[in-house]
Amino acid sequence: MAEEKARCVLTLPLLTEPWQEHLIEKRFSIAEHLKNQLIAMELRKLKNLRRTKAYRALEEKIEAAPKDKRAPLYRERKKMLQDAGFSEYAFKHDMQSPDSPMQKHFSAHIVAQIAHKAASDVWRAFDKYLYGSGQEVHFHRRGTLESVACQTAGNGMKYENGVFTWTGGKSKEQKAISIRVSVRPPQTDYERKMLEKPVKNMRVVRRWMKSRYKYYLQLTLVGAPVRKERERGVGRVGIDIGTQTVAISSETSVRLLELAEGVNDNHKKKLLLQRQMDRSRRSTNPDNYNPDGTAKKSTKGNRLRWHFSKRYKKLAGKVRELERKNAAIRKYEHTLLANDILSLGDEIYVERMSFAGLQRRAKETKKDAKGRYQKKKRFGKSLANKAPATLLQILKTKAEQTGQLVQEINTAQFRASQFDHTSGEYRKPLLSERWKTLSGGDRVQRDMYSAFLLMNSADNDRSDAELCGAAFANFKRLHDAEVTRIRNDGKRHPRSFGID
Repeated sequence: MAEEKARCVLTLPLLTEPWQEHLIEKRFSIAEHLKNQLIAMELRKLKNLRRTKAYRALEEKIEAAPKDKRAPLYRERKKMLQDAGFSEYAFKHDMQSPDSPMQKHFSAHIVAQIAHKAASDVWRAFDKYLYGSGQEVHFHRRGTLESVACQTAGNGMKYENGVFTWTGGKSKEQKAISIRVSVRPPQTDYERKMLEKPVKNMRVVRRWMKSRYKYYLQLTLVGAPVRKERERGVGRVGIDIGTQTVAISSETSVRLLELAEGVNDNHKKKLLLQRQMDRSRRSTNPDNYNPDGTAKKSTKGNRLRWHFSKRYKKLAGKVRELERKNAAIRKYEHTLLANDILSLGDEIYVERMSFAGLQRRAKETKKDAKGRYQKKKRFGKSLANKAPATLLQILKTKAEQTGQLVQEINTAQFRASQFDHTSGEYRKPLLSERWKTLSGGDRVQRDMYSAFLLMNSADNDRSDAELCGAAFANFKRLHDAEVTRIRNDGKRHPRSFGID
């Protein structure tokens, strides 16, 4: 991408006072109202167009024509929509026209440029609905608007010398109102260097945190983002990644970690909320369940109708908020872990995993040793909660930027969990076996040993016995120190650690 076309984003917290938050909330409410009014106006316009004979005849021609011959008809339909006022320019005119009842009543708070940006946002939704994959244009529910933006820096919003100014327009009925809010000063060299770039446009973002909104200034800057200076390791690193854990082995460190440990508390809260939602759903829809408690299935002639109480909808909103928090925590912790791994070496070896396959339910019905049916569920919940594939994607992206190598090993041929480098033999262990006794008598944790074998891989399908023999003494020392750390840290670890 050319430098002049590249864009990057920097987000800084706004240091708001209560009276400023009150005005910002009022402007968010106005912007939300303007968008909903414009959506309603355009939907009425579209409804009237679809009632015309010409448009209905064209739709019938499109349905009857073969798919490979619909292109001219689509162009004709697009021309008809544009003539009816379905374009970005027309949406801006509808928002700002003299006979429009919308923005002129709020010009003391929302200037024309910000109203135009809101109209552009509405147009993108209609553009996707009319010409893309969109199925419906939704109104904003009260309090759901996440950001308000200007088209270009200086038109309604300005950032200068650590102060953000959100100006109001000119109104005959009311004096223009401007808000001046301090922005948190840059804390790092990265933020200071980013602020040296010219500002293209900006937006105010609000996020619900701890029973109140917090506000941020999001600056869209011209040019590529500044490269962060990170410690770049030298040497080999092996990673054995599971559904909830990751084992890391290098020349200087051996670790066994739980992925995205910070999501555990929120996940427990989410489970309790989902249990409450299930009870509410069952009480409001008793006819939709069988006597054994399972939900009935809709049939072609009898489609089930579900009714949800206000309490259920409130609980669902809390679940969505927890999922949003978990997504942010996962991304943050995965990014920190990826940086840590890249600081250990410049050759990263990891098994090629099919996480989609691990999510699927088992096809065969099996019984255990006691004759009880085994569950067909596999690792779907763990993968959704810990997102190991996201860690690998972040790791690959960062390694590509710094010129480091991430080498994926053929899992089926390498068989890291089965190999013993002291004897050169393969033995398939049970999934419950978390420790491995080597032929030489040493006892090692299975995941950390697999990471050690990956670190000393000769190629994509086997481990190098000579490399393993030379590095094993150092690995065993670091391995024992990590086991001691895990036993003494006082935390509760996943059972797959196998360490009491």
